[in-house]
Amino acid sequence: MIEQALLHAALAVVAVFVALVALAHLLRRLRGLRFRWTYHLFAGAVALLTGAHLLPATLGWRGAALTHLTAATLVLAAFPLVTLLNRICWVRFDKDGNRVEAPRLLIDLTGVVVGVVAVLSAMQFVYAVQVPGLLAGSGVAALVLGLGMQDQLKNMFAGLALYFEKPFKVGDWLLIDGIHARVVEISWRSTRLLTTAEVQIEMDNGALLNQTIYNFQRPTPEHSVSTIIGLHYDAPPAKVIEVLRAAAASVPGVLPERPPVVYLKNFGDSAIEYEICVRIVDHAIMNRVLSDVRAHCWYAVKRAGIEIPYPQMVLHRAAPADPGTGARQAAAAMLRAHKIFGCLTAEQCAALVQASPVVQFANHERVICQGVAGDSMFVLVRGAVDVRITRDGQTRSVAKLGAGDCVGEMSLLTGDPRTATVVAEGEVEAVEIGKAVFGAFVRSNPAVVEQLGELLAQRQMANAKHAAEGVATTHEQVRSGGMLRRLRSFFALG
Repeated sequence: MIEQALLHAALAVVAVFVALVALAHLLRRLRGLRFRWTYHLFAGAVALLTGAHLLPATLGWRGAALTHLTAATLVLAAFPLVTLLNRICWVRFDKDGNRVEAPRLLIDLTGVVVGVVAVLSAMQFVYAVQVPGLLAGSGVAALVLGLGMQDQLKNMFAGLALYFEKPFKVGDWLLIDGIHARVVEISWRSTRLLTTAEVQIEMDNGALLNQTIYNFQRPTPEHSVSTIIGLHYDAPPAKVIEVLRAAAASVPGVLPERPPVVYLKNFGDSAIEYEICVRIVDHAIMNRVLSDVRAHCWYAVKRAGIEIPYPQMVLHRAAPADPGTGARQAAAAMLRAHKIFGCLTAEQCAALVQASPVVQFANHERVICQGVAGDSMFVLVRGAVDVRITRDGQTRSVAKLGAGDCVGEMSLLTGDPRTATVVAEGEVEAVEIGKAVFGAFVRSNPAVVEQLGELLAQRQMANAKHAAEGVATTHEQVRSGGMLRRLRSFFALG
C-alpha cells in the first residue's frame, strides 16, 4: 500500500513539473514571457509539494516536509510573480512594435517588494512567526541599519523622483557640472552616462538631483551651440559679422533653415570677441560642428583680409617673402592654357595673377553660389571642387574640377550672375582675379578686349548649338548680339 502511494506521488511530481515547464514554454511563445532559471526551482517545489500531499499520513516526516515545501513554494513563487508583474506594469510597446521598458529602478523595486512580502508571509503563515512583533522587537536594529544605509535610501528616493518628475530620459544629452554626456541607464541607485569621449560615468541619483542639469533634448532636439573668435580692432564689425555668418552657414550639420547668428561679445585686451551661434538637432555632432565652424571662419577671415591677433614677436625684413609666389606662378601657367585666356601672352598672364590675391577655402565651403552676382573668377591651384546646379528645387552635381581649372570666368567678363554653386572638397587654394584687377589690365591692353570678344562669341555659338531650342546661330549674329559691347560696357572702356 505504501509502495503504491509512493509511486502515485512520484508520478504526480513528474506530471506537475512537466506541466509547469510546458506552461512556461507556452507563455514564452504566445506572450514573449521569459522566466529565469528560478522558475524551474519553483516548478520543482510545487511538484514536490503536490507529491507530499499524496503521501500516507502515517509517514512521520510527512508533516515537516509539507511545512518546508509550502514555505519554499511560497518564497520561490515570488520570482515568476515578479516577471508577470513587470510585464503587466512596466513593459510597453510603441507604435512600431518595439519593446519599451520602464527604468530599472521600478523593475528592481518590484522584485524587492514582492520578495520581502513572500518571505514575511512564509514566516507568518507557515512557521507561525509573529512578524509584527519581530519587526517591533528589532526596531533598534532597524534604526541602526537605516542610519547605515541612509545614502542608499537617499539615492533610491532620488531615483523615484527622477522617474516621476522626468527631467530626462535614456538617450538624452545633458550638460552636468561642465560635462556633456548622454544618459545610458537610470537605476534605483545611480544614473549611467556616456561622455562625448566615450567615457562612462556613474553618478549617484542623490548627487545628480543637487546639480543644475541642462537637457539638450527638451523641449525639442533643436538647440544652439556657440563658439567665440577674437578679431582685430581695425576690422569693421558689420563686415566681420557678415563674413562669420556666411562661413558658419556652410558647415554640414548646421540647420539651413535657421541661419547662424553672430554677436559682438566683448572688447578684449587685444581683440574684439565675436560669438557665433549655430543651430543643430543632434548634440552628438556638437564637437565636430564647432570645429568646422572655427575652421571655416579662419579661412573666411583670411580671405577677407581680417587679422586674428595673438601674442607674437614680429621680425621686420627689408624684402618679405610673398607666400603666394608659388601659387601665382602655377596659376599663370594654368591661365595661359585656358580656352578663353589662351590669347594672352605668358607675360600678360603673369602680370594678371601677380596683382591678384591667393585665397583658400575649407572643406565644404562654397567658392561661389548660384544666382549670386559676381565679378571675379578663380584659378584652381590646389584641391578639388564639386560643381552643383539647383533647378526646380533639386540640386545635382554636374562636374568635378581640380587644379588647372577655372570657375566664374563669365561673371568676371560680363558681370552675369553665377550659374552654379561650387563647393570645396577638402582644402582648396586658388587665385582670385577680380573686376578691378582685370579692368586695369584690359584698359592698359585694349587689344585684348577684341580677342576676348571673339573667343567669347565662339564659345557662345558653341553653347547655342547644343542648346535645347536647336536654333541656328551664326558667328556674326552672336557678335552683333552685343558680346563685345557688354565687355566694353562692363569694364567702362567706352
